[in-house]
Amino acid sequence: MVEILEGLWAVRQSPADGLELEGYILDCGEDLVLVDAGFTPQDVDIYQRELRSMGREWADIDVILITHAHGDHIGNLPLIKKKTGAEVMAGSGDVDRIKERTAVDVDRRLIHGDVIDVCGGIETIGVPGHSEGNLSFYLRRHRTIIAGDSIFGDLEGNLYAPPEKYCQDAEMATRGMRRILDYDFDVLLLSHGRNLMSGAKDEVSNLCREYLS
Repeated sequence: MVEILEGLWAVRQSPADGLELEGYILDCGEDLVLVDAGFTPQDVDIYQRELRSMGREWADIDVILITHAHGDHIGNLPLIKKKTGAEVMAGSGDVDRIKERTAVDVDRRLIHGDVIDVCGGIETIGVPGHSEGNLSFYLRRHRTIIAGDSIFGDLEGNLYAPPEKYCQDAEMATRGMRRILDYDFDVLLLSHGRNLMSGAKDEVSNLCREYLS
């Protein structure tokens, strides 16, 4: 685990289909926010080790944000929900699929523009296409976007649109990347690929021109 920004940790998890995978923990002071749950038993162990290294425990997680309902992001949701008792929040369009795949009830259905009143304000960005309820999250205090799978990257820092084989509607997912440019951000955090710690909005703008011009 690496504290990449003040109060924001990236947690490397088990690779998914050969792709690197990261989840995130935000320290809001008294409580923590977990972004995505990973999918293997090893990922639960990784989260537990990282919580201990922070001097925290499962009960300190108050909110679980789910970017979308694919297995590598929700596989461990039942166990982590049980360990934490946290409020689960996910995109409205993915709620039924999360219930079907994990038997977990989503406590709060999110739509584009919703603001979660923790950690200085976390704004929901709806980017459907990868899945019906696919989300990114804008961290106002950090001027950072947690993209989830709305944008993919490689280990060299190159960005690309979500691959068609993983998307419900790849054309919609590609068009939706443009929505991220509505926000004032400098850092882009990915589920798959190397994070961009500066100049990220320019890189996303270039990406959109490449795919959408």
